[in-house]
Amino acid sequence: GGSTQGGIGGTAEESRLSSKNNSNNNHNTNNNNNNTSTNRGSAGDMLLNDLTLLLDETVLLLERLADGHSTNKKKIVFLINNIDSIISIFQERRVSGKELNRFVDLLMQQRELFVEEELLQSFSKMIAFVQQTELHMHRPQYSNNNNNNVQSSSSGASAAKAAMMEDTKMDVNVQVVESLVREFSSTWKQGIEQVNRNVLSFFANFRNGMEILKQVLTQLLLYYTRFQDIIRKVWRSKPPAFCKDLVSTSTILIEIKKHALAI
Repeated sequence: GGSTQGGIGGTAEESRLSSKNNSNNNHNTNNNNNNTSTNRGSAGDMLLNDLTLLLDETVLLLERLADGHSTNKKKIVFLINNIDSIISIFQERRVSGKELNRFVDLLMQQRELFVEEELLQSFSKMIAFVQQTELHMHRPQYSNNNNNNVQSSSSGASAAKAAMMEDTKMDVNVQVVESLVREFSSTWKQGIEQVNRNVLSFFANFRNGMEILKQVLTQLLLYYTRFQDIIRKVWRSKPPAFCKDLVSTSTILIEIKKHALAI
């Protein structure tokens, strides 16, 4: 009888210990779950994090695939076409927010890169001249001269300004400028036609292509306007004879509108 009671008593004790252990295990499990939930956030946060990771990996994949192309221009065209396709799908499925904005921003960046690449094909000499000359004309000695003009008397200011313009003139190669003026006046229409053909052949989405075409032609007009500004600044008092060959911006704009009616 004692043995039986001892057995029963032992079983009850074991049950209490087992129940206590289960309770502790459940408590620890709940704590672990709470810690995991706290560390990773809600289910919604976890999903957003996963989507962000997927977005990043998609961009990296596109960049790796683009690297397989032989030229920088082909890489840019590849990225523009694929990013534009992703945006079109997002818009069809009514996806909005930072996911869409990320790809829109990437598309804008690649379009700007394409604009410069495309213009360099037909107008590289003029663009290089504009960029280098503007950089030269913004050097500190010219800025200091401008500041001195403000602080000097009217006669002193005029003399300083004249000296500044003379220094600038000496740094600009007249033959180079004349060559650029004549080259542009004889080839700019063919250049615009080539840009038009390239854009139409590069981009599958017509609307995307037309937007890019407008950007390219607008940037061309801006470069040529800056080129004319340099000539006016350097030869302010007496323009050289070759200036008669400069193409007016209004004439260029008329030609641009023929190719991009909605500009």
